[in-house]
Amino acid sequence: MGWIKVTLSVLLLFNLTAKSQNCGVERWDIKTLSDKDTIDIDFFKITKSTVQEQQQLIAPHKKINRLESEKQVYSIDCFVVAYKKELNDKDIHLIIKDINTAETMVVEIPNYACIEIQKTSRAEAFRNLEQWFINNIGRPTTKIKYVKKQIPITIIGVGFFDFIHGQTGGARNGREIHPVLSIKKIAHFAF
Repeated sequence: MGWIKVTLSVLLLFNLTAKSQNCGVERWDIKTLSDKDTIDIDFFKITKSTVQEQQQLIAPHKKINRLESEKQVYSIDCFVVAYKKELNDKDIHLIIKDINTAETMVVEIPNYACIEIQKTSRAEAFRNLEQWFINNIGRPTTKIKYVKKQIPITIIGVGFFDFIHGQTGGARNGREIHPVLSIKKIAHFAF
């Protein structure tokens, strides 16, 4: 009887571990603010930026720990062009476009249900952000949805350099805002 309990415990632990590993890859702890260097981010110092400026940053050749430019919180006025829910990690993946140019980049809202995120103080904030997105922009599915009319928004989030892997709408230097910390519609925007 004791071996059954041990076996069940091992299987349960394996399932929990497998789920957390399946949530995300490629510097996942940095993408979700669950890395040790998150304490170096000043969340109250927000730098105004643009998609174009983010595209001009020089991508590092080696990405292991959190880089200096990944310790910055940015505010970007932009347009939502498209969105989807990622298959592997269930993040909400948005393509945003610069207000003045045709340049685009990816920004992501992490999946609050992932075990690593549940261990942080930000899980509830990410859940609320996902709900806001669904209520104000749309419900993402695993198929990319292009908006009929570009939606002007301001996003605030932490800079991140992803590996370049051919994402639709991704910045040529791999730059993203990941995670997005807040989104709001720009109410009075002159097109």
